Amino acid sequence: MSERTWTFFRASWLVVAVAMLSPISPVMLVLIPMALMTLAFRLRDAMGALVAGLVLLFVFRGGEVGNAGWMLTRGWCLLLGGSFVIITSVQRQRSTLTRAITASVLAGGAVLVSGIVRPASLAELDWWMGTEIRSAADVAVGMFDSVLSPAGASGDRLSETLRQVVAFQQDTYPALLALASVAALSLGWFLLQKSRAGNRELTAVRHFRFSDHLVWVLIAGLALVVFPAGALAERVGQNAAVFMGALYLLRGLAILIWVAAASISSAWAALALSAVAVLLYPVVAGTALVLGLTDTWVDVRHRLASTRNGDL
Repeated sequence: MSERTWTFFRASWLVVAVAMLSPISPVMLVLIPMALMTLAFRLRDAMGALVAGLVLLFVFRGGEVGNAGWMLTRGWCLLLGGSFVIITSVQRQRSTLTRAITASVLAGGAVLVSGIVRPASLAELDWWMGTEIRSAADVAVGMFDSVLSPAGASGDRLSETLRQVVAFQQDTYPALLALASVAALSLGWFLLQKSRAGNRELTAVRHFRFSDHLVWVLIAGLALVVFPAGALAERVGQNAAVFMGALYLLRGLAILIWVAAASISSAWAALALSAVAVLLYPVVAGTALVLGLTDTWVDVRHRLASTRNGDL
């Protein structure tokens, strides 16, 4: 496939990630930060600035202004986009992914501080999000029950599994939102650069990496889980561990894809290996997580490339 096709494929995965992970409107999560990026970095482009301004006007006219849902969706997107704009302004040389992760962490930290100062606001947002997740789950369970009611026990098991997933989402929606935000910022920045330069490409998955210093977010999160200092601290630690664990899992998968791309030349062999990886996904996921963490201290891809070239 051509590089343009691969780029489209990678961008599609970002769209899927935002749609699947985001507990708030995926459209808002992409449009509002992208509009802020346009106003910050393409203000001289009159048409782009006008479109961005109209987008912001449109999204802020909708909904019931002032309620928890309105504040969560618009407020988070504004905070996220603003953080990304500031980080990009001072650290443009860093990769898009690193800037997106940092912006998500900073935005999450700001929300946490606000919640500590005003616990009632955080509790209200938590209640609203839990209500939204349960409402979506009730609809999904109703659909499963209507379709699988003749299946008896199989339908019951699927419904129970869905309820367990909902419980997990209620506990970890901040981490899921942060992961969706990383994908949304990466997608928005790519679209902005693509419209301006016309030749910007998304980095291949096999080159996926981020700042090694973010390992301290994982360590701090695990510490809060193991040595809890209250319910809030334990919840923060759990979400930090889920957020960084997902990133390290993806980093490890990138290493495995890099190894496969360097070793396999046949499309049929690649297809067979992919099928085996799907069947053995627990082993693959565990290996990827270990590799992703190891890559923090040992540049695995560099070491493997050096070994293959006879440098070690």
